[in-house]
Amino acid sequence: MSLKQITIYIEEFDHDFYNRILRDITNIETCNVHSFHSILDIKPGSIKESAVFLFWNDPKVLEKQKFIFEQFPESPYILLSIDPLTPTELARAAHPTYLHLAEKTYSVGILDLVLNFAERLIEDMNRSIAYDEIREKVIVLQNVFEESLDVLMQIDPNTKQIINANKQAVVVLEYPLEEIVGKEFSFFMPPVEVDEDEEFQGNLIESTALRTKSGHLIPTESSFRLFPVNGKMAIWATFRDITERKRSQEQVKNQKAFYEFILDNLDSDIAVLNSNFQYEYTNPVFLSNKDIRKWLYKKTDLELAEKLDLPSDFHEKRKKYLEIAAKENQIVEFEELIQDSNDKVTYLLRKYIPIDDTETDQKRFISFGVDITERKLSEERITYLAYYDALTGLSNRTLFIDHANQALKNHKSTETLLAFYFFDIDNFKFINDSLGHTKGDILLQMVGARLKRVMTEVDTVARFGGDEFAILKVDVANKSAAAEFAQKILDILSQPFHIMGRDLFTTISMGIALSPNDGVSSSELLKNADMAMYKAKELGRNNYKFYTNELILRSEKRLYIENSLRKAIQNEELLLFFQPKISTLTNKVCGAEALIRWKHPERGWVPPIEFIPVAEDSGIIERIGDWVLEEACRLKKQWKEQNLPTFPVSINVSGKQLARANWSHRVQSTILQYNIVPEEIELELTESSIMENPEKSIEAFEYLSGLGIKVSIDDFGTGYSSLSYLKKINADVLKIDRSFVIDLELNEDDRAICKAIINMAHSLGMEVIAEGVENPAQRDLLHDLGCHMIQGYLYSKPLPADEFVVFVRNFNESTKTK
Repeated sequence: MSLKQITIYIEEFDHDFYNRILRDITNIETCNVHSFHSILDIKPGSIKESAVFLFWNDPKVLEKQKFIFEQFPESPYILLSIDPLTPTELARAAHPTYLHLAEKTYSVGILDLVLNFAERLIEDMNRSIAYDEIREKVIVLQNVFEESLDVLMQIDPNTKQIINANKQAVVVLEYPLEEIVGKEFSFFMPPVEVDEDEEFQGNLIESTALRTKSGHLIPTESSFRLFPVNGKMAIWATFRDITERKRSQEQVKNQKAFYEFILDNLDSDIAVLNSNFQYEYTNPVFLSNKDIRKWLYKKTDLELAEKLDLPSDFHEKRKKYLEIAAKENQIVEFEELIQDSNDKVTYLLRKYIPIDDTETDQKRFISFGVDITERKLSEERITYLAYYDALTGLSNRTLFIDHANQALKNHKSTETLLAFYFFDIDNFKFINDSLGHTKGDILLQMVGARLKRVMTEVDTVARFGGDEFAILKVDVANKSAAAEFAQKILDILSQPFHIMGRDLFTTISMGIALSPNDGVSSSELLKNADMAMYKAKELGRNNYKFYTNELILRSEKRLYIENSLRKAIQNEELLLFFQPKISTLTNKVCGAEALIRWKHPERGWVPPIEFIPVAEDSGIIERIGDWVLEEACRLKKQWKEQNLPTFPVSINVSGKQLARANWSHRVQSTILQYNIVPEEIELELTESSIMENPEKSIEAFEYLSGLGIKVSIDDFGTGYSSLSYLKKINADVLKIDRSFVIDLELNEDDRAICKAIINMAHSLGMEVIAEGVENPAQRDLLHDLGCHMIQGYLYSKPLPADEFVVFVRNFNESTKTK
């Protein structure tokens, strides 16, 4: 297809026909393509010119048609349908262009034809709009010509005869239009000594005149310009009555040269003051009110300030600089701020230019001011943004570090400390995602306001970005005093925040570093306070921790693990082990849990408890999760080819993976890639990972559940235990945490908890598996309670893939002989 540059907006639809159309359109190199969930979601201001809309014939088709007509009347649309539409349906939904595409009659050629036709519609519409604009300009020009208060004539350049004249010409010349048209224009003008060629160059000609029918001469200012009229060039002659001006010119003849100097050389507010600093002239920029300008004649700045209710320093400052200009006989320049009674602030750059009047032998002063308000406000804004947080009004990182460096430089006392506090709001991302960024911003502003109230003048509190804050306190008596202040901050920020009709409770995690013991530079102290904050988070949040040397060792170890872990994926150091699941009914292998293991080239086997939290915090868990899914599917396909009995393999899912927009589709594409039956894959997640982003979790698992993929809830009973979310996710399996199984045969409370979980699962139609089963007594009790599956060292530890295959074959074979 060879279309010009157009932009196509297509409505999404879960059907192969939509994918086919989108693919064909995408192949058009000159087209920009945008897809939307619904045409009704398009924001009017986001649409480019030359737009073509494609949307589907569904129950909302008339609403979408109305939306296009109202918001984008200049853009055509194409109706899409799976089945061909009847003439009645076309007349109802595809009017007025009747452009439509149906799957049964669709082809690339028809698409090409329809898009080309839509493009031509756009071109025709643009030409029509251009024509209307030209016509409007012509009408405006005609109105200007007819209604002008100046005498206007259109003159033939060859014959010098008048072709047309406006209403004002009829009134002024006292001739009817019929008698004006056809006469040479010189008939109405007395002879003037003007170069004839210069008449038609568009130059302004003064001292011309028009002769009326009664013989009266009217002094005019005239101009002549060539202009097309009805396809031919004509001279547009303009005559402006300057009778009053001539009279005024005689009155101000002696001052004309002086004022022309001012007007020719100054381009802002202009005023002339005499030697007594009284105003003799002001222009409209100086004072827009004509009455006040007249009143100001022979008045001073003191009287002007009283008249306009301006501050006293207004006239005092001006008088000071006028006296300097008079004394030194030099140009004086200064900035002034004027605030009127309505609190409107104006910044002016003012100059006083002293001039000696030779006729009166008196000194005069030309005053002119340039409005620099926008520049000054911009400078103030730039300065503010450079050092302050725009949302909360607190200091930003730059100003905080500047204050910290000054405090470290000036702190000479050996008896007091400098305390650096660094904290953030616990679970702020959850607040933002669940309540919206608007409420999140309000919360940050209210946190900033509370912090300001407890700060002294020498303290510095700053927002570093996001939900991170820092506080610098100087002259802290001791560590105990630093802790007391930290607890004060925790207390005031734990009080509820009333935001848009609801109370919001928050907590913070804070780290503290003290100078000079914990560092001598601001960057070092902030880094150490940051590490201490993460230690506070690890210990349960809503508390504070001081920096210790142990934290730097932990930080270095964590960084080493993170860097090594990034290489581990590329160097194929990660392996999948599988722990079998045994059915309590058949006593056969009925499933397996895929567990990741890491064999470091130097350290050997790294415990998952060491590297999984690091992977979670650093975001590497997403890449690892993708690898686990693909490796499990690859092995599952391999086992199928080896005729191993079919059973579901459960794969652990991180909350970070659930947050990805396309995660569920990646799961689907991986399963399809290895030709795995969806029912043989089970996704295992904890309650806490669901609660990180419950809405997205529900959406993702509803989609995957529709494909037949099983969902298992791990560690049930140790997290949020939200039954409402459990119901919405529609999980298939509940896994009883090992903490309830380890003392099952000895502890009545554990047996009661297991029984309650199993009964609840039965009532919801879910299967139950218990992990951590290590002896026959635990197995028998779980069997009696109705647990469907068992997993634990009683049967097998997690095994490498090859050993797991051998175990499955031997175990299932051994059960046949019993």
